[in-house]
Amino acid sequence: MIKRRPFEYGVFEDIETVKKYDKENKQRTQRLSKSFISIVKKWEITSGKILDIGCGTGLLAIEFAKNISGVEIIGLDLSDVALEAGRDNIQKSEVMERISFKKGDAEDIPFDDNAFNLVISSNTLHLIMNPIKMFNEIHRVLKPKGKFFISDFRRSWIGIFSKHVRASYSPKEVKTFLCQSELQNWKVKDYFFWLSIFSKV
Repeated sequence: MIKRRPFEYGVFEDIETVKKYDKENKQRTQRLSKSFISIVKKWEITSGKILDIGCGTGLLAIEFAKNISGVEIIGLDLSDVALEAGRDNIQKSEVMERISFKKGDAEDIPFDDNAFNLVISSNTLHLIMNPIKMFNEIHRVLKPKGKFFISDFRRSWIGIFSKHVRASYSPKEVKTFLCQSELQNWKVKDYFFWLSIFSKV
């Protein structure tokens, strides 16, 4: 296993980087959202509040709002420029009244206990310095029967030239973090380039 190389700074440092990311990832996010949404529909979550951790420019939040009409979605991110771009994106969408954004840290989520029916996160875990804190916070803000779905890169030799893959955690590391956290009833699914963490049914 290659050694992890964390990011020394955030992904979104300037508006040009954000615009490039937004343009390159729209189609990818639409494809990714299908797997998220299909599982959420199996869980029969059709209303309530969803928290999108590391929402970036809001692309995943928009897809959720388009496909699940009864939910309110709050995107959480540390990047001011990403959130600015996210607000621009929802202004152009037909679901702006059900999406909002808040600046905040995944390791110290600025919401009350038992606030959300569902927590989602895509391509953010590898940017988190202390995943145990993030998992504990997810546990705290979820309602008692709330669900979670997290997808991220996985570290492997296959992606040695990708800085995102080099910064990501291995499946073994993720399972160790989860075992040390308060988050319960979880399952980790391992793929070639990414992994998923989600609630057991």
